[in-house]
Amino acid sequence: MLFEFSIAKKYLIPKKKQLSLSLIALMSVGVISLVVWLVLIFLSVTDGIEKNWIRKLTALNSPVRITPTPAYYSSYYYQVDGISLQSDYTTKTIREKRLALLTDPYNFEDDPAIPTHWPDPLYEKDGSQKDLVKLAFTSIEKARNNLIAEDFEVAGALVKLQLIRPRGAPFSEIQETGEGHLTQVSYISSFQNDIPSLHQLIEPPRVEDLNHLFFLANLSAREESALFAQKIQRLLSSMTITKMKTTSHKWPALFTLLPEGKTFDALCVKKNKTYAYVVFPTEKSSSPPGQIMRKGSELIYTAPNGETSSLRSDIPIVIDDPLTLNISKVSVDDASLNALKDVQLSVHGELQGIPLSGVIPWKDIEILEANAHTHFDSYPKCPPPWPYFIQEKGKVTQAILPEVSSSEVAAVLPKNFQGNGVQIGDIGHFSFGAATVSSVQEQRLPFVVVGFYDPGVMAIGTRAILTSGASVHDINSASQTFTFDQNMVNGIQVWFDDLSQTEKVHAELVKAFDEAGILPFWNITPYYEYDFAKDLFLQFQSDKYLFTLIGAIVLIVACCNIISLLIILVNDKKKEIAIMSAMGASKRSIAIIFTLCGGMMGIFSTLIGTVAAALTLHNIDSVVNFLSFLQGHDAFNALFYGKSLPNTLSHHALTFILIATPIISLLAGLVPALKAARFAPSTTLRSD
Repeated sequence: MLFEFSIAKKYLIPKKKQLSLSLIALMSVGVISLVVWLVLIFLSVTDGIEKNWIRKLTALNSPVRITPTPAYYSSYYYQVDGISLQSDYTTKTIREKRLALLTDPYNFEDDPAIPTHWPDPLYEKDGSQKDLVKLAFTSIEKARNNLIAEDFEVAGALVKLQLIRPRGAPFSEIQETGEGHLTQVSYISSFQNDIPSLHQLIEPPRVEDLNHLFFLANLSAREESALFAQKIQRLLSSMTITKMKTTSHKWPALFTLLPEGKTFDALCVKKNKTYAYVVFPTEKSSSPPGQIMRKGSELIYTAPNGETSSLRSDIPIVIDDPLTLNISKVSVDDASLNALKDVQLSVHGELQGIPLSGVIPWKDIEILEANAHTHFDSYPKCPPPWPYFIQEKGKVTQAILPEVSSSEVAAVLPKNFQGNGVQIGDIGHFSFGAATVSSVQEQRLPFVVVGFYDPGVMAIGTRAILTSGASVHDINSASQTFTFDQNMVNGIQVWFDDLSQTEKVHAELVKAFDEAGILPFWNITPYYEYDFAKDLFLQFQSDKYLFTLIGAIVLIVACCNIISLLIILVNDKKKEIAIMSAMGASKRSIAIIFTLCGGMMGIFSTLIGTVAAALTLHNIDSVVNFLSFLQGHDAFNALFYGKSLPNTLSHHALTFILIATPIISLLAGLVPALKAARFAPSTTLRSD
């Protein structure tokens, strides 16, 4: 084999005397490498998108969902609460059943007679009545000890949001307040504190959210200064502000930042023969309109004609463009904290290339960059006003909804609400109909927007609002407006880390429920069979198989170039082939030489294409930005594909390429190899 490999290697090394053959070889390798690159890029991106969708789906809806069957709702166990005084003549949710002290609350002395058409209760071998819910959770623990199980509940309501917004320059004297409204019918789902991967979906507060929270806090200062101080302290302890920028052209605080003795370009505008205000350009000019310098508590202005004037420190100061400031410290004195302007900021920046530094009040400026704290190693003494997470050894163990007020609940909205201008801190209410003695009346449950989450592309996910489980139950218990399939309203969600184990976990749960004798009362559904996701996954799988098939066909066509190249090579090397045969080389050795030529070209092309694909994926954001620039709009919808495309080389795609390309190349080399093996040495040498 070493002999055949050395000859094949010799034939593939480009030579000056065989320029045309070398060019054809390079073109063949280039075409195969290009196809390998395209197939790897496409399959890696599609595989990554599918994994992102699955991650978002299972982070919110769990990899396996367990819901009651019609047999559960028609069972004695479920219906008996509706005729029992101890259950307040109301059927119970799964959570209530799990926490209930009595499996059977029925008392024949106080409660109505049991209808004859009801099924009989189910009993254990020891004579106790079967508790279908407690047995379900016990069976989950028995199936596998690393499973996390939590009940869920879904309601429906009309969501009405009140959007209070600043008008004019934020945090300035000319700022006014406007108001808008947003109404939408939505699902209301329970926020699960123990969901292990929920932190991957919750969006961190944006800069506009942080500014909005300070804006709302400043509004509350007019009503109650103590409440304002509490809100400000809570906000400042929950973030690190790194940069701010001016919001108004008029910015008197600049005077305190100007270093003494430094000359700035400036223009002083006169009105009624006196200087009315001074304008500072942010950049130096080659032909300055004038120059100004701070001296003590005055500004010394030199006009273009050389005239010098002394200006008072309270003269209005204007800057022509927003100025960016770095924040080194935020100081608050609780005793004098009555408005946002009482917050003192230690800043440093640059104007016209000259350093600025000093302490200024929070006025006419807003946050440009900040780091919101969302992960803590223990429960914070002053928790942030947005969802936060407790972690142990770097792993998130619990998600916490922030407390808002005694009369309101916290709500996390899907991020598509951001497109309608909703921000953290906005208030609203869930509106639903509740039955009274004579009619159905509107009930309102006030809430505060505390965050947003990314629901992915699932239909139900784009409308579900997350809030406390107690609030969802209250809406469900009272609501007469919305009706749902009972399987959507209540159930058990089961989480685990390794999604590749979903099929095994599903089988283990089915077995455990069957052994407990409760399987007829529960539907155990893996994520790929969810009604709202099943069709999407089936279509996505079909598309992946189709594109893989197309990629294989294109790869075969590309590798066919090897046939043309090797046929030319065989014809060019006829004399050498005849000499080798005459010297004792077998037909098998001749065939192996040219088969190896095809395989080596395939392997070399695979390596080039794989390296190119890895480099492209590593810089995928730059590629997307370039495509967006060419098209004049975003090349990929962020709502569908996420903030950025996946940039990891797919193991499945790489395995397919590493196996398929060399095999196809070897097969392509067989055709000219068989032709070379048929040469008769005597005939070939005689003809030459």
